[in-house]
Amino acid sequence: MNWGKSIVLVYSLFVVGIVYLVYRSSQQSIDLVDKNYYQNEIMYQHEIDATQKANKKGVYPIISKLEGVEYLIISDSTSKNIQGSAYFYCPSNSKNDVKMELTQSEDGKWKIPSERIHPSTYQVRVKWVNDMKDTFQWNINYSK
Repeated sequence: MNWGKSIVLVYSLFVVGIVYLVYRSSQQSIDLVDKNYYQNEIMYQHEIDATQKANKKGVYPIISKLEGVEYLIISDSTSKNIQGSAYFYCPSNSKNDVKMELTQSEDGKWKIPSERIHPSTYQVRVKWVNDMKDTFQWNINYSK
């Protein structure tokens, strides 16, 4: 084999490799945290303020297991009526994401829908409002 054929062969293999890489990268799923990620980013200052307010008041949610059932509990000593939402965000697969409404509760305790949550690591974003209309937010790491 002469030099001309070798150069053409190497160049052809390079082009085929690049085409293959472009094809494989176009088949990858790229999931954003939220479908409206960029619009929500603009509103991010409100989330920072709500988190700082929760920090100042010492109010925070925890995930606790009671009698074999997992609960999301918000320790809010200033209020009895709390409602809001919890968003279980799975960074590895957006199909595992779960949104949970926190209906009005007297004791600030909600059962986690464990049948809907697949084994993985989650970032849980909890947003809630108490009966004095104070808005709070907190992020929790959760693994199942």
